[in-house]
Amino acid sequence: MSRSANGTIERTPEGGVIRFKRSLPFPIDQVWTAITDPARLADWWPPFAADITVDLREGGRIVFTWPDTEFPTLEFTIVHLEVPTLLEHTHTSPGSWMRWELTATADGTELLATYFVPELDKALERGDLVGLHHSLDRLEPALAGSSDRLG
Repeated sequence: MSRSANGTIERTPEGGVIRFKRSLPFPIDQVWTAITDPARLADWWPPFAADITVDLREGGRIVFTWPDTEFPTLEFTIVHLEVPTLLEHTHTSPGSWMRWELTATADGTELLATYFVPELDKALERGDLVGLHHSLDRLEPALAGSSDRLG
């Protein structure tokens, strides 16, 4: 496993796991809303304008479309849901998935974002690690009420 202050990368026999942990000074319900409400997701996850829909139930879909670009539509299926502590969904590559785990703390919420990919080297070449890191860097300012997609 490779560790850094910005996340961890672990090679597994099935592929690889990329993890980020963030301590956020906001209540768990606010963080949950930021990762599940379409308008709140649009504030921080994508790097540019997106139309997002979320059908928040197991088997439901999370869909990202891009009104200002011809980037392909992203569609994920929710595979596990425990409101307000766990959201797990498929991701873009076949066999990949993303898990968002929230734990209430005395100072707010701890977020553990786990991204599994079958082909770790390809994910790293695509910039998945950097992209997720930058998105998560935008989460706390979005929770505080500002949005800076290019930040």
